[in-house]
Amino acid sequence: MSRVVLARFVLGAAVAVCAAGAVLTIATGHVPTEAPAPAPDPAAALAGLDAPPEGERVVVERVVDAVTFDARLPDGGPIVRVRALGVQPPGACYGEQATSFASRVLDRRAVRLVGGTGPATDRFDRRLAAVTLDGGGDYGVLAAEAGIARAYPADAAPAAMPPIRAAQVRARLAERGVWGAPCRGAATQNTPETRPRETARLPGRTAAGGS
Repeated sequence: MSRVVLARFVLGAAVAVCAAGAVLTIATGHVPTEAPAPAPDPAAALAGLDAPPEGERVVVERVVDAVTFDARLPDGGPIVRVRALGVQPPGACYGEQATSFASRVLDRRAVRLVGGTGPATDRFDRRLAAVTLDGGGDYGVLAAEAGIARAYPADAAPAAMPPIRAAQVRARLAERGVWGAPCRGAATQNTPETRPRETARLPGRTAAGGS
Protein backbone atom coordinates (compact mmCIF):
# COMPACT_ATOMS: atom_id res chain seq x y z
CA MET A 1 0.00 0.00 0.00
CA SER A 2 1.44 3.39 -1.00
CA ARG A 3 1.81 6.30 1.43
CA VAL A 4 -0.86 8.31 -0.39
CA VAL A 5 -3.40 5.48 -0.12
CA LEU A 6 -2.54 4.93 3.55
CA ALA A 7 -2.95 8.66 4.32
CA ARG A 8 -6.37 8.70 2.64
CA PHE A 9 -7.43 5.66 4.66
CA VAL A 10 -6.38 7.23 7.98
CA LEU A 11 -8.13 10.51 7.10
CA GLY A 12 -11.31 8.72 6.16
CA ALA A 13 -11.32 6.77 9.41
CA ALA A 14 -10.91 9.97 11.44
CA VAL A 15 -13.78 11.66 9.63
CA ALA A 16 -15.98 8.61 10.27
CA VAL A 17 -15.23 8.68 13.98
CA CYS A 18 -16.05 12.42 14.24
CA ALA A 19 -19.30 11.91 12.34
CA ALA A 20 -20.30 9.05 14.61
CA GLY A 21 -19.68 11.23 17.66
CA ALA A 22 -21.83 14.02 16.25
CA VAL A 23 -24.71 11.61 15.51
CA LEU A 24 -24.51 10.22 19.06
CA THR A 25 -24.62 13.74 20.52
CA ILE A 26 -27.71 14.66 18.48
CA ALA A 27 -29.44 11.39 19.30
CA THR A 28 -28.93 11.64 23.05
CA GLY A 29 -29.42 15.38 23.25
CA HIS A 30 -26.30 15.65 25.44
CA VAL A 31 -24.06 18.60 24.63
CA PRO A 32 -20.77 18.58 26.58
CA THR A 33 -20.10 21.81 28.48
CA GLU A 34 -17.22 23.21 30.49
CA ALA A 35 -17.17 22.56 34.21
CA PRO A 36 -18.92 25.43 36.06
CA ALA A 37 -16.65 27.85 37.90
CA PRO A 38 -16.87 27.64 41.70
CA ALA A 39 -19.06 30.30 43.29
CA PRO A 40 -17.11 33.10 44.98
CA ASP A 41 -16.89 33.02 48.75
CA PRO A 42 -18.75 36.12 50.08
CA ALA A 43 -16.99 35.91 53.44
CA ALA A 44 -13.56 35.98 51.79
CA ALA A 45 -14.54 38.95 49.62
CA LEU A 46 -15.84 40.91 52.61
CA ALA A 47 -12.71 40.07 54.61
CA GLY A 48 -10.57 41.56 51.84
CA LEU A 49 -12.63 44.75 51.81
CA ASP A 50 -12.55 45.10 55.58
CA ALA A 51 -8.78 44.53 55.90
CA PRO A 52 -7.28 47.64 57.56
CA PRO A 53 -4.49 49.53 55.75
CA GLU A 54 -1.02 48.43 56.71
CA GLY A 55 0.88 50.48 59.25
CA GLU A 56 0.13 52.98 61.99
CA ARG A 57 -1.43 56.26 60.85
CA VAL A 58 0.24 59.36 62.30
CA VAL A 59 0.29 63.07 61.47
CA VAL A 60 3.57 64.83 60.72
CA GLU A 61 4.06 67.82 63.03
CA ARG A 62 7.45 69.06 61.87
CA VAL A 63 10.03 68.04 59.27
CA VAL A 64 13.62 67.94 60.52
CA ASP A 65 15.43 66.89 57.35
CA ALA A 66 14.79 64.91 54.19
CA VAL A 67 14.24 61.63 56.06
CA THR A 68 13.44 62.71 59.64
CA PHE A 69 10.28 64.22 61.07
CA ASP A 70 8.29 64.58 64.29
CA ALA A 71 4.89 62.89 64.26
CA ARG A 72 1.99 62.72 66.68
CA LEU A 73 0.74 59.25 67.50
CA PRO A 74 -2.98 58.43 67.14
CA ASP A 75 -5.68 59.43 69.61
CA GLY A 76 -3.79 62.45 70.89
CA GLY A 77 -0.72 60.42 71.73
CA PRO A 78 2.78 61.79 72.25
CA ILE A 79 5.03 63.20 69.56
CA VAL A 80 7.81 60.87 68.42
CA ARG A 81 10.73 61.45 66.10
CA VAL A 82 10.74 59.17 63.04
CA ARG A 83 13.41 58.34 60.49
CA ALA A 84 12.27 56.89 57.17
CA LEU A 85 13.91 53.58 56.32
CA GLY A 86 15.63 52.96 53.00
CA VAL A 87 16.91 56.51 52.45
CA GLN A 88 19.34 58.99 53.98
CA PRO A 89 19.80 62.77 53.58
CA PRO A 90 21.68 63.88 50.44
CA GLY A 91 24.39 65.75 52.34
CA ALA A 92 25.17 69.38 53.10
CA CYS A 93 25.42 70.34 49.44
CA TYR A 94 21.69 69.77 48.91
CA GLY A 95 20.47 69.50 52.49
CA GLU A 96 18.49 72.74 52.69
CA GLN A 97 16.67 72.14 49.41
CA ALA A 98 15.93 68.54 50.41
CA THR A 99 14.42 69.61 53.74
CA SER A 100 12.27 72.18 51.98
CA PHE A 101 11.00 69.52 49.56
CA ALA A 102 10.23 67.10 52.41
CA SER A 103 8.32 69.84 54.24
CA ARG A 104 6.09 70.46 51.24
CA VAL A 105 5.34 66.74 50.94
CA LEU A 106 5.02 65.75 54.61
CA ASP A 107 4.31 68.74 56.85
CA ARG A 108 0.89 68.46 58.54
CA ARG A 109 0.08 65.41 56.42
CA ALA A 110 -1.01 61.95 57.52
CA VAL A 111 1.38 59.08 56.82
CA ARG A 112 1.58 55.43 57.78
CA LEU A 113 4.53 53.88 59.58
CA VAL A 114 5.52 50.26 59.03
CA GLY A 115 8.22 48.90 61.30
CA GLY A 116 11.33 47.41 59.77
CA THR A 117 12.97 44.06 60.33
CA GLY A 118 15.70 45.47 62.59
CA PRO A 119 15.71 47.56 65.78
CA ALA A 120 12.67 49.73 66.49
CA THR A 121 14.82 52.80 67.18
CA ASP A 122 18.31 54.05 66.32
CA ARG A 123 21.03 55.47 68.58
CA PHE A 124 19.38 58.89 68.42
CA ASP A 125 16.13 57.37 69.75
CA ARG A 126 14.37 57.94 66.44
CA ARG A 127 11.67 55.47 65.55
CA LEU A 128 12.67 53.53 62.43
CA ALA A 129 9.88 52.85 59.96
CA ALA A 130 9.05 52.65 56.29
CA VAL A 131 6.88 55.67 55.52
CA THR A 132 3.86 55.44 53.24
CA LEU A 133 1.91 58.52 52.20
CA ASP A 134 -1.68 58.35 53.36
CA GLY A 135 -2.95 58.59 49.80
CA GLY A 136 -0.59 55.82 48.70
CA GLY A 137 3.02 55.68 47.60
CA ASP A 138 6.29 54.95 49.38
CA TYR A 139 8.02 58.10 50.64
CA GLY A 140 11.48 56.55 50.22
CA VAL A 141 10.82 55.98 46.51
CA LEU A 142 9.44 59.50 46.11
CA ALA A 143 12.44 61.07 47.87
CA ALA A 144 14.93 59.07 45.81
CA GLU A 145 13.03 59.90 42.60
CA ALA A 146 13.25 63.61 43.40
CA GLY A 147 16.95 63.41 44.20
CA ILE A 148 16.47 64.72 47.74
CA ALA A 149 17.61 61.51 49.43
CA ARG A 150 20.06 58.70 48.75
CA ALA A 151 19.31 54.97 48.89
CA TYR A 152 20.34 53.56 52.27
CA PRO A 153 19.94 49.78 52.64
CA ALA A 154 21.64 49.39 56.03
CA ASP A 155 18.49 48.91 58.11
CA ALA A 156 15.73 48.59 55.51
CA ALA A 157 13.95 45.43 54.45
CA PRO A 158 15.76 43.97 51.39
CA ALA A 159 12.49 43.77 49.45
CA ALA A 160 12.00 47.54 49.84
CA MET A 161 15.32 48.54 48.24
CA PRO A 162 14.94 47.64 44.51
CA PRO A 163 12.30 50.33 43.82
CA ILE A 164 14.28 52.91 45.82
CA ARG A 165 17.49 52.11 43.94
CA ALA A 166 15.66 52.23 40.62
CA ALA A 167 14.23 55.65 41.53
CA GLN A 168 17.71 56.87 42.43
CA VAL A 169 19.07 55.74 39.07
CA ARG A 170 16.32 57.66 37.28
CA ALA A 171 17.05 60.79 39.34
CA ARG A 172 20.76 60.52 38.58
CA LEU A 173 20.19 60.14 34.86
CA ALA A 174 17.81 63.10 34.87
CA GLU A 175 20.21 65.12 37.08
CA ARG A 176 17.51 65.88 39.63
CA GLY A 177 18.22 67.20 43.10
CA VAL A 178 21.62 66.31 44.49
CA TRP A 179 22.57 64.71 41.16
CA GLY A 180 22.33 68.00 39.29
CA ALA A 181 24.24 71.27 39.56
CA PRO A 182 25.92 72.40 41.71
CA CYS A 183 26.36 69.17 43.69
CA ARG A 184 26.69 66.59 40.88
CA GLY A 185 26.27 63.85 43.47
CA ALA A 186 28.73 65.28 45.98
CA ALA A 187 27.73 65.24 49.63
CA THR A 188 29.37 68.59 50.29
CA GLN A 189 29.64 71.55 47.96
CA ASN A 190 33.03 72.49 46.60
CA THR A 191 34.41 75.61 48.24
CA PRO A 192 37.62 77.59 47.70
CA GLU A 193 39.08 75.77 50.70
CA THR A 194 38.37 72.32 49.25
CA ARG A 195 39.30 73.01 45.63
CA PRO A 196 42.83 72.06 44.55
CA ARG A 197 45.08 75.08 44.83
CA GLU A 198 46.85 76.31 41.74
CA THR A 199 50.59 76.72 42.01
CA ALA A 200 51.37 80.44 42.15
CA ARG A 201 53.96 81.76 39.81
CA LEU A 202 56.67 83.85 41.40
CA PRO A 203 57.76 87.03 39.62
CA GLY A 204 60.78 86.54 37.43
CA ARG A 205 60.44 82.72 37.26
CA THR A 206 59.36 80.65 34.28
CA ALA A 207 56.57 78.11 34.24
CA ALA A 208 59.17 75.35 34.41
CA GLY A 209 60.61 76.86 37.58
CA GLY A 210 63.83 78.27 36.03
CA SER A 211 65.18 81.78 36.67
